[in-house]
Amino acid sequence: MELALGTFPVEHVTLGSPPGWAGGRLVVDPARVRALVRDDPRIREVAVDVVAPGEPARIIHVRDIIEPRIKVDGPGHTYPGICGHPVETVGAGVTHRYAGFGVLIASEALPHIRRTVSAATDSLIDMSGPGAVTVYSTLRYLVLTITTAPDLELTEWNEALLGAGHRVAADLAALVRGQVPPRQTRYALDRPAEDRPRVVHVHTLNASMVPGIGTGIYGYTRHALPVLLHPNEILDGAIAGDAVVTYPGKCSWLHVNNPALQALYARDGRDVSWLGSVVARTRWGSLREKQLSAHQTVKTAQMLGAQGALVTWNHGGNDLLEVMLTIQGLERAGITTTFLTIESDIKVVRMTPALAETGSAEPPLLFSVPEARAIVSTGTLAPAEALPAMARVVGGTAVVFDQERPDDRTPAAGPLDLEALSGAYSPIFGHFDNYGLGAQSYFDY
Repeated sequence: MELALGTFPVEHVTLGSPPGWAGGRLVVDPARVRALVRDDPRIREVAVDVVAPGEPARIIHVRDIIEPRIKVDGPGHTYPGICGHPVETVGAGVTHRYAGFGVLIASEALPHIRRTVSAATDSLIDMSGPGAVTVYSTLRYLVLTITTAPDLELTEWNEALLGAGHRVAADLAALVRGQVPPRQTRYALDRPAEDRPRVVHVHTLNASMVPGIGTGIYGYTRHALPVLLHPNEILDGAIAGDAVVTYPGKCSWLHVNNPALQALYARDGRDVSWLGSVVARTRWGSLREKQLSAHQTVKTAQMLGAQGALVTWNHGGNDLLEVMLTIQGLERAGITTTFLTIESDIKVVRMTPALAETGSAEPPLLFSVPEARAIVSTGTLAPAEALPAMARVVGGTAVVFDQERPDDRTPAAGPLDLEALSGAYSPIFGHFDNYGLGAQSYFDY
């Protein structure tokens, strides 16, 4: 399976007509975008904005970010399961993409959605200032601020938002279908060699406990036993996020730009033989199910003849149980593991007789096993200082920081003291840097 990925850099975005890409400049027709979004009767209104890095701008109510991509040769459709029918296997042929640009879906969570899914939190991206600490502050955006019908059920709301974002992204990507990309990269796994360690990527992904939402694999969001994917399938959009749970590890843009895949490809055929990505679901309901998933992941790695494994995950909380059980099983099977992980930034209130103190007494990992001996931390990017006021706010006007008090709304344009306002987690989109996209340095050894 060989994939040629053609890259079209986006250095300027303007609204106008006719739409097109040339020399790094993308022109977007706002009337066409509005028509594509409003094609779904469940959507009442949409505002179209362009936002660039370095602006004194704040984007709120971030639901998902989609990198426009189009399949120009080969089977399937980019982001299969969300776009294109039937759902064919992707990862071969030629795909064109925009670099440094995303279609951002912004929409305030409906009141009953907040009550149904506690993780349907408000998030924000600052494009400048002390809050611009993540990779998402470096992208250029076409922001779609969408207002849906107020009575949509959870899955309908999710489908309406995702459908709108992907229709626009696909239309923009079609602008470069027949063009020659300034840069093209080919991806294909080398044949395993006896003189190189055989390595597997164990890619654990959260499955929602609420049917119909969550990180999708070919659009499938439910719990399932582990599946083996060629990394090209992931690069071609086989894994995509939803519009409900806005933890950045679920972001569609992130999955097709996962740096762990690029790092493994850079070493495949040189000092390792990469066997593929075993995608395992987390957040099973019982310990027995978690153990079953871990055992099946280990079995798959053994059948591939793996000697080493890079383990990644994209969520938090009880998902770590499956991850650690998998690491334990891999190590006991003689497969050496390295775990790439975020650290918890949960703020704990410690009561003393004199005062209440806010601190970071929470351990960096909520659960561990003795076999997890090689752990690489990507830390947390939550800034400690307050965010300044912003001259421009896109995506809405106010944010809710406490899901238990949804009527307590904070004006988004003013200064934001996140330590005082937010609950357990920072609302900055991308502060959990699951795969090492951030600016932290490390030693490779």
